[in-house]
Amino acid sequence: KISAMVFPLWITVTSLILVVATGIFLSLLHRRRQHGFFRKYGIPGPEPDLLSGNYMQLKKDRIEVMEGWIKRYGKVFGFYLGERPYMVVTDLDVIKECFIKETNNFYNRPNIFLDFEPFRSSLIGLSGFEWKKVRSALNPSFSASKMKMMTHTMSQCVEEMLEVLREHADRGEAVNMLDVSQGLTLDVIAKCGLAWQVECQRNVTDPMLQAVRKVLLDLESVLVDGLVCFPPLRQAIEWVYPYSSYHDVTKQITDNLSKVIDLRRKKQGSRPTDMLQLMLNAQEDHENVTSADLGENTFSIKDRHLMANSFIFLVAGFETTATALAFVMHTLAKYSDEQDRVFRELTKVFPKKNQTLTYDGVQQLKRLDMVIREVLRLYPPVVLFVSRVCREDRSVMGQFLPAGVNVLVPTWHIHHNPDFWQDPNTFNPERFSEGKSAHHPAAYLPFGMGPRMCIGERFALLELKLVTCHVLRRYRVTTSNRTHDLMKITVSSVVIRPKECIEVNLELR
Repeated sequence: KISAMVFPLWITVTSLILVVATGIFLSLLHRRRQHGFFRKYGIPGPEPDLLSGNYMQLKKDRIEVMEGWIKRYGKVFGFYLGERPYMVVTDLDVIKECFIKETNNFYNRPNIFLDFEPFRSSLIGLSGFEWKKVRSALNPSFSASKMKMMTHTMSQCVEEMLEVLREHADRGEAVNMLDVSQGLTLDVIAKCGLAWQVECQRNVTDPMLQAVRKVLLDLESVLVDGLVCFPPLRQAIEWVYPYSSYHDVTKQITDNLSKVIDLRRKKQGSRPTDMLQLMLNAQEDHENVTSADLGENTFSIKDRHLMANSFIFLVAGFETTATALAFVMHTLAKYSDEQDRVFRELTKVFPKKNQTLTYDGVQQLKRLDMVIREVLRLYPPVVLFVSRVCREDRSVMGQFLPAGVNVLVPTWHIHHNPDFWQDPNTFNPERFSEGKSAHHPAAYLPFGMGPRMCIGERFALLELKLVTCHVLRRYRVTTSNRTHDLMKITVSSVVIRPKECIEVNLELR
């Protein structure tokens, strides 16, 4: 009897092993076939490994590795993230054609690796008709007129930052600009975007600050590596995601959002003028449009769209703007003559010491605009994110782009290419002065390009300008001995970071 029981068990275990082994074998066979995609079309590129494609190679140092590939394989080549084919394009005319003129064929972004809520229903995760409708509904929330409404709240947040800076200056301490900027940008987004009252500028242990940092840190986790290399894991991840610490953090943020939305809907009378309310208004406007007006394309903004895009606005606008602001301060400290020019322009437009900074007045600061745009050229916060899926086989400017490939534009390398920018590593705001010959539209991409470029461009630029104005009116910014002139850059999963701290000294004017 015992042998009779053991025999079926042995058969079962053996069968299970064979099934698993066969599954792995077929999966690897499929992966090898996928890795022949570029070879089939004669497109050059680095040799992929069977498990990660070229992902683990790229992850070592995204900027340096990509630079080496561009030098070796030229303006157009292919690589793989897991089994996904990506085609790097640095030919500006091809980029413009794909992102502007051929948008119907290059409409969607590649599927995001975190394909679950709140990412799935955000502008980053949506595609096709749904993306188009949500984007068109949210666009008015980021118009110039809406930015005017945000200026006062932004300035209040900056005043809080100035108090933090004053405490450092009074003690004669250098300021870690990235830390201070992160507290400020989260404060601005929380108050301008969601009417949340947070203490993130003075309290480094503020729960919301810690939660957002955790979300960004987890994007570099082994789990994300697995999702990149093995897309079929997504289904399994979706099952276990509700039990993960990552879910706990995102739920902390989305629960707060849900409470605010419920309170807004119940509240009568005047409503705050923040991004969340503007999105709620857009939702109500869509609900008031009848099916007859929309015909067969009936669509309404759902609560999942509100939640997802509020979440993404919070997370995406946090580190990108904070990093850009830290580099603006570092650059002005390094180039004191340029800082003086910006200060003189500022005092000309706002001659009184405590004069309120207005939206219209800030838009008159042309030198400041030139400086910030040049800093964003030198240090684009997001460097390997501008990408689109090629829907059908297409020949663009003589370059064949096969259906299913993800076209990727390496922003950092475009911005630092001597073929497109003279002395590309030199800080020169004159590149953006009026009367200068315009650069190629595809040579400058800090906010992306085409219909899917960053919806928050106006918001981010206004924030950078307001902060710079407030700081320079009160302080002269100088370099710190701990920050080197030749800043070494690393790239996390998405956003660039300095390998060392960005510190500046402040001298009261």
